[in-house]
Amino acid sequence: MEKKSYYPLILLTTICITYFVENFLRSAAGALTPILIEELGISYGAMGMLISVYFFVYGVMQVPSGILSDRLGARKTILVFTMLTIVGIFLFWTSTSYNMLFVAQFIVGIGCSTFYINAVKLVSTWFPTNKKATAIGVLSASSGLGNTISYLGFPIAIASLGGWRNLYLWMSLILVANWVMNIFLLKDNESVLVNAPSREKPAILKSIIVTIKDRRLWPFLLGYVMSSMAWVFMNWITQFLIDTRGFTYLQVGQIASAGTIAGIPGCILVAAISDRLRKRKTTLIGFSVFFAVLLVAIINLPASMGVLVFSGLNFLLNFAASYWVLYFSMIPETLPPNKAGVGLGIVNGIGTIGFSLITPVYGGLVDLTGAYTISNLMIQVGAAVMPFIFYFFITECYGGIAEEE
Repeated sequence: MEKKSYYPLILLTTICITYFVENFLRSAAGALTPILIEELGISYGAMGMLISVYFFVYGVMQVPSGILSDRLGARKTILVFTMLTIVGIFLFWTSTSYNMLFVAQFIVGIGCSTFYINAVKLVSTWFPTNKKATAIGVLSASSGLGNTISYLGFPIAIASLGGWRNLYLWMSLILVANWVMNIFLLKDNESVLVNAPSREKPAILKSIIVTIKDRRLWPFLLGYVMSSMAWVFMNWITQFLIDTRGFTYLQVGQIASAGTIAGIPGCILVAAISDRLRKRKTTLIGFSVFFAVLLVAIINLPASMGVLVFSGLNFLLNFAASYWVLYFSMIPETLPPNKAGVGLGIVNGIGTIGFSLITPVYGGLVDLTGAYTISNLMIQVGAAVMPFIFYFFITECYGGIAEEE
């Protein structure tokens, strides 16, 4: 086998390492919620702001991320912004005040914001259609491993390693080493038109407006907003279970990590099922319905069921939530090449901004009412609405290369 034949796997391996660490960073504030509330003496609303600042700037940067991919190429964009992430993580590691942590989260959010879309563009370049969604699923699965290390690793680090900062430092050093790897290993495949940097570079505002006007994007946009609203619970699950079910921090770490680790097989299998069936829409609807049912179940599960049952249910919930990986196969198959990158950015951006706005609202409502009832009702509504959007407004798109309307 020629050396070139191995390159897609080499590419996938190194970007999976990057995405693994970035998702550790993404989940760190949520996983540390009980610890930081106690250490900093802050309200639930303030903690929600600390979590959401990452996601807000991440969301705002999604459209620029798609545009940068078109103009600079995926490789340069990933390398430049990973360097910014490294600056932010070492600031977070040394921070001892709320304001410093807030700034660090902001910088890390900017640094991580461009990676996934550009990584998807690279994967789409180097893998054929019948393996593309599966490869994207493997990439996305590495996020589950990073999330798991956060939710399970921090309680263990506090108990065994003298504090959460030691674990954070180790993960940061892995990212530094991986960034050096990426300098040598990442490369764009400019021979593939849909993924190559655009030869024609229309005005940025025009690119955004033209893409937003394409009605094929709208159901993905609205559906992802509803999805993001429902996913807010996953960042609050540790504090929710401590407050309402009486579990310890170590116990909720086990429950949360059972969910995050489900994203590993979930992203791979959901994508593989979609490729196997040659149906994106059916797979998306099925898993989104399953997710909505499980979300209602875990919110209302009594504490008497114990850690094992909560862990199992949270595993299934997060496994079902892996339907999100299909968005990043479906949008490039639904929109024409000149809109795909910007379309991915718009959908991921608006959805993430929605998530970032709902997260502090969720915590603020708990502060205001002294209970989780209204907060959880809000996210359950979002979970219930999204399958209907997918069913009525999304068209099957497997293997398609769309044309201009």
